Amino acid sequence: MISKKCTYALRAVLALARNHGGSPLTIHQIAKAEEIPPRFLEAILRDLKQSGLTDSIRGKDGGYRLCVPPSELSIGEVVRVVEGPWFPSEEENKQDVFLKVWQEADSTLKAVLDQKDFQTLVSEQDALRTDNIINYSI
Repeated sequence: MISKKCTYALRAVLALARNHGGSPLTIHQIAKAEEIPPRFLEAILRDLKQSGLTDSIRGKDGGYRLCVPPSELSIGEVVRVVEGPWFPSEEENKQDVFLKVWQEADSTLKAVLDQKDFQTLVSEQDALRTDNIINYSI
């Protein structure tokens, strides 16, 4: 199951991806736009910064930005930064009868989460927003 922290991290990265190339976004801007508690967001952005996915800029015009182009950043990369490994490694459980099951599940999960990049998600979000606009013009 995906944690709330991971869900918030994905939404924060999506906001940063949408803004890629623009001025940095503050914690307040991201928190408000994505409805994420600011204190929780601070911890998430700290983890993302330590992993090298985001960068912070100090000062009046400071904030956070992606260090990776959205087209090169997958959902899986963000999930792994926030959640860590989901299944036991072979080194930890050489005698585990479920080891092959965990390896197959891990491989399948990676294949699904790594195929979608954040640029695609920004485009899909734009399409969803456009689909929900009702046009009353005649």
